[in-house]
Amino acid sequence: MNILTTEEAARLLRTDVRTLQRQAQKGYYPSDVCGRAGRKYLFNEEALLAFLFPKKVTV
Repeated sequence: MNILTTEEAARLLRTDVRTLQRQAQKGYYPSDVCGRAGRKYLFNEEALLAFLFPKKVTV
């Protein structure tokens, strides 16, 4: 399990830090993806990528 700060997650996803913070504050991410430590949001890298880019199954 690799834990990312908001800045690291924003760099990974190529988005703005404030965008991630607002989404986390509004509850966009499940608890296994994002959590708070004090005033900072932390992200589980594997869970974040799995949440944003789910594997599609074709039949």
